[in-house]
Amino acid sequence: MTNAQLASTQWGLFLSVVFLLPQLFFRQLTWRSATITTYASMLFAATFLPMQTVPPRQAVQLVPFQWVADTFRDGQIAFDQMTLNVLLFVPLGAMLMFWGKRTVGQAALIGYGVSLLIEGSQLMWANRIFDVDDLITNTTGTALGWLGALAAVKVYARVKAVEVPQRSLADVR
Repeated sequence: MTNAQLASTQWGLFLSVVFLLPQLFFRQLTWRSATITTYASMLFAATFLPMQTVPPRQAVQLVPFQWVADTFRDGQIAFDQMTLNVLLFVPLGAMLMFWGKRTVGQAALIGYGVSLLIEGSQLMWANRIFDVDDLITNTTGTALGWLGALAAVKVYARVKAVEVPQRSLADVR
């Protein structure tokens, strides 16, 4: 983990606590609100914090799958960045499946919209890059999160269906 990623994680945890404390204080904290608040704080921290001091080589990257060429040029860093972008949006897909009752297409569209909002705001943010690959990987991560949550639900249902009923002592006689 790079120093920037570590700092982003620390900022995300700090922001989570800052936004969770009022919910706790006013007794409005639920599992769902804590999950959404923590995810939103971590998403913000990962995409906007920490502030970079060195300006990027370019402000806009519009070539799809440029990360493949970047991996050959820069090594593992570009691949890791792409993987982290996918993983960053997996929780959004899972939340949309569990709580949003959305289809995979709707979840992917929402993931694309959230990613577009982030990438568009990075155009105005100093030292950030609008990257079309981020739109692709974030949308993919949302769809994979939705599919993973669906798989978890199906496995859980199957386990519950084949669960052997417990016998009580009264049944032994």
